[in-house]
Amino acid sequence: MTRTIWGGIVILAAVVLLPVRAEAQPVLTTRCTIDNLDTNAKAEARVEWARKCGTIQNVGDPNAWYDTGLSAASGGTLKDYLESDPVRNPKGEGAFTGPDYGFKVNNSTVFAVYLSGPTYQQQDSRGYYYWLRDAWRKKGRALYPTFSTTSDITEQNNIQLFPHPNLADCRLYLDKNGTQPSATTFHVNGYCESACYTPEQQVLFSDGYVSILDALNALREDLITLSPDSTLDNLKLQQNRTYSYTREIRDAEHKIFVITTQSGGQLRVTHEHPVIDGEGRMVQAQTLKVGDSLVKADGSLDPIVSIEKTTHYGKVYNLAPVTTDLVSNVLVAQGFLVGSVRFQNDEVGYINRIILYRGMPAEVIP
Repeated sequence: MTRTIWGGIVILAAVVLLPVRAEAQPVLTTRCTIDNLDTNAKAEARVEWARKCGTIQNVGDPNAWYDTGLSAASGGTLKDYLESDPVRNPKGEGAFTGPDYGFKVNNSTVFAVYLSGPTYQQQDSRGYYYWLRDAWRKKGRALYPTFSTTSDITEQNNIQLFPHPNLADCRLYLDKNGTQPSATTFHVNGYCESACYTPEQQVLFSDGYVSILDALNALREDLITLSPDSTLDNLKLQQNRTYSYTREIRDAEHKIFVITTQSGGQLRVTHEHPVIDGEGRMVQAQTLKVGDSLVKADGSLDPIVSIEKTTHYGKVYNLAPVTTDLVSNVLVAQGFLVGSVRFQNDEVGYINRIILYRGMPAEVIP
């Protein structure tokens, strides 16, 4: 596919570009499919296992906390534990929490499972403090740490490691069945989360369409999204900023939906990828059927003429803008309106909800 297949310059000239002042640097996040946990319960269990093992093996004393100075919703101040010294051990050898979170056990744990909100504090059976938030603040898709033998996942001798499938101990294993304990140390390589695009798919940036892989490699920040006040009757694009890119750590096989429209357009995404349909509703790709419509960047509807289910071996990708409102998390990929990765994580509850409406306040639409 070429970068101009959807006439990016024409589309940009036909809409109003509104500036966004928020400043942000792209944050490269990761997920892996080989180490896939397919339910939030499993992901949360992995996170709790990492917290427990980190405190037992690397903290060693429930009283070795430091005071964050932050107020706990349950009273007092929040206590955290430093699992590794960032100065002496900056790569986190042997740590169960990653360097991105400064090896702060409770901070990384609550971030992986919850959206922002009041933070409560309790003590576990071993006397260690741990944090939690209201159940309704849980992410649609919890993050969880994934491990390997070196801190640099691009190293040739990097070997992926796995906890025991029953989380029976704090060792890491060479196999997912927990039969071959690793004799080497380990590192957290990232926190797994969902991704959606195959690498050749074109996403709209300020100078036109760029493949998601090229955008990730260049850490492109100049993302184009809908403006917050857009409706199906009045779509407006704005210059936004990229907050994060999502990619997998290792190649794996994915179920891909190849959606072809009447105009000849084609979208290749994973089955759970969020897409705007002809009713302005955010739906998963797997729910679309022939006769439904995708929405083009100019607001016109493009009926679906075929949907092919296939597979893609390799990595898939996604990204999110710095803005957090629902409408400005609608991107343009292959000329069609699709949702950012936030609709698979923080905003998963808005799937199958009308995001772009016509002539009616959004708050009265289910």
